[in-house]
Amino acid sequence: MFVNLGLSVVTTVITLILKNSVLDYQIAHTPAAAGMTAAQLAVLHKALSYALWSKVVTTVLVAALYIWRAFALRRGSRGAYRRLYWICIVGIIGIGYLIITGVQYPIWMRVEQGIQALVLVGLLIAVSRKEVRDRFAKPRYV
Repeated sequence: MFVNLGLSVVTTVITLILKNSVLDYQIAHTPAAAGMTAAQLAVLHKALSYALWSKVVTTVLVAALYIWRAFALRRGSRGAYRRLYWICIVGIIGIGYLIITGVQYPIWMRVEQGIQALVLVGLLIAVSRKEVRDRFAKPRYV
């Protein structure tokens, strides 16, 4: 969980440092941008800028969620285990969607997304192991 979170935080920090370069890349790789007026490009720039800031907010929220879930997992919470399972699945699907749809991100961001997807696949495999499932199994009363 924390490797995945670390990748997100590092990528978010680098994205903020290179914000203008990332926005320029996105605009340059938006097919419709070629025929836009200066005013339309300014609107596109602003919309893409909001999208980058939403990534920061999302990373902070996910960090809080991960820390909260980590404590619950340490307590042996079955609900936290099930949520972790779903976080992995939804994360893999979300990253796959970003990669497949060709959202205009620089290659280094795509590589990071691929690594993050691999980390989530590894986490999903780890939490699917019998020993882990047994640790969080539903209690049975005899």
